[in-house]
Amino acid sequence: MYSSPKDTHHIQYKGFTFKLDLGEPSEFAKNVARQELRETPENVKNGLSELRRLLKDESNLNCPLDNDLWLMSFLRLAHFYPEEALHKIRNYFNYRLKYPELFKDLNLKTFEGHLHDYTGSMLPQRDQLGRRLYVGLSGKYWDTQKWKREYPLRSFILQCESLRCEPETQICGIVILLDMENLTIRQSLHYTLGFLKSLIEYLQDGMGIRLKGYHILNQPKIVNALYTMSKPFIREKFVNRLHFHGSDMASLHRHIAPECLPECYGGTLKAARQSYGPQIYELLKKYEKDRYVFSQYGCSK
Repeated sequence: MYSSPKDTHHIQYKGFTFKLDLGEPSEFAKNVARQELRETPENVKNGLSELRRLLKDESNLNCPLDNDLWLMSFLRLAHFYPEEALHKIRNYFNYRLKYPELFKDLNLKTFEGHLHDYTGSMLPQRDQLGRRLYVGLSGKYWDTQKWKREYPLRSFILQCESLRCEPETQICGIVILLDMENLTIRQSLHYTLGFLKSLIEYLQDGMGIRLKGYHILNQPKIVNALYTMSKPFIREKFVNRLHFHGSDMASLHRHIAPECLPECYGGTLKAARQSYGPQIYELLKKYEKDRYVFSQYGCSK
């Protein structure tokens, strides 16, 4: 998955193409990398060399030292400061040690039914700033009898492990849209303090991808209480990327252009729906062997 093959897999569905962007980043992304991430040929060369040296001294870390793209995912996240990249790698693996229940049986087969129930997925198109768009569905879309509260987060983690291999996403990042239409009080009780903490820690430390925006849509008033519970765990940087829009799609469009969004969110895309779980399942299935290889890396306590 991290070898940037020339021939990538494609899934066609209702006029959309689903694929992983494993090749060279676009000129737009390259410009972002230079301006925002300090990405220059010299910094890439020196960063890879120094990060490998630092990782060799970390006896409790088992990393793919021979894979440039895997290392680049953290160097880009750390703006090419090797010491900071090492810190990001530690956070990435320590999250897995802290919440092992989220990573047990983390494979596509486990989530086949969840994805086929259209419960959330990355969209086939990026936004106007080259960022990956992910739509998560809660509220009226969530059958709590069928899917426990951890399943949406675990499904998102599984998809992120593939998105992390895209140079374009490493540079431009990801934006999350969470649709909470008709979330009931009974459903909200599933969001315990411990679960909210694990979610926020993943977004802030465990994801290993630049999170450029978290947009909550169609939320009822009960979400205010959930946000108040979450505040002790949220850092200022995340607060600045967190937006509550309710049903005001014009507010959302100040961040994401309508031409990048499906019609249900005031966009102009002729999308059949806002989630494409079955198509994402078929796409990621073609990379499951590669993902399994990289899942074997980690750190010891």
